[in-house]
Amino acid sequence: MQRYFIDQDALHEPVIHADETMHKHMQKVMRNENGDQVICVDSRHQAVLCTIVDIEQGVLIREKDLDENHELDCEVTLIYGLPKGDRFELVLQKATELGVTRIVPFLSRRSIIRTDKKRFGKKYPRYQRIIQEAAEQCGRTYLPELTELVTIKELSAYCSEANIVAYEELSQNDAPHVLHDTLKLKPASITIVTGPEGGFDEDEITAMTAMGFKACSLGKRILRSETAPIYLLSVIGYERELVK
Repeated sequence: MQRYFIDQDALHEPVIHADETMHKHMQKVMRNENGDQVICVDSRHQAVLCTIVDIEQGVLIREKDLDENHELDCEVTLIYGLPKGDRFELVLQKATELGVTRIVPFLSRRSIIRTDKKRFGKKYPRYQRIIQEAAEQCGRTYLPELTELVTIKELSAYCSEANIVAYEELSQNDAPHVLHDTLKLKPASITIVTGPEGGFDEDEITAMTAMGFKACSLGKRILRSETAPIYLLSVIGYERELVK
């Protein structure tokens, strides 16, 4: 069933008026008719079953709250070293599907892309749409937060109970099982950092280590910049949701 995020509290405002984007999607994409039902996620992060009563005006009514829990049981912050091209958009989509709580775009020293906070901020509306569409598709009740563009000096603001950074140099060594040992502790919150195409400079790793991040290996193979965060989030999801 189609899902939409709305800004209303459906409990106190049982009549729901679709915004322009939602209304157009119902009419043009889903071809809904009066009497069709959709799921709306309201400002309480509550999934609500709704019935369309006026498709021409985009009016729905609340039927009942739904008992859903599709979120990870821990907060996961992804700090992602900006790649070139549209790879960032792919990671936004897949990280949302995999349950990320917060996405922090990071301008690393080896980031090939040339941008700054002002230029990067112009793309926020598009990035937010990608996140919302992914959250609706996979059945979430929370929209991940997308922060402003940050530099290494600002990373400490996003530290969690557990903090790890993927560092490809460790894959060449007999590295300790940092990732496994960290996840085994079942932290309530975890921050993961992955780099751009060129990886991290050693001094960046040194700076992050001083902030409390532990460098970890992601195995024997060197992963692409867009693969590393997907790999990490998949491992976290497996450990938190499927391992008994």
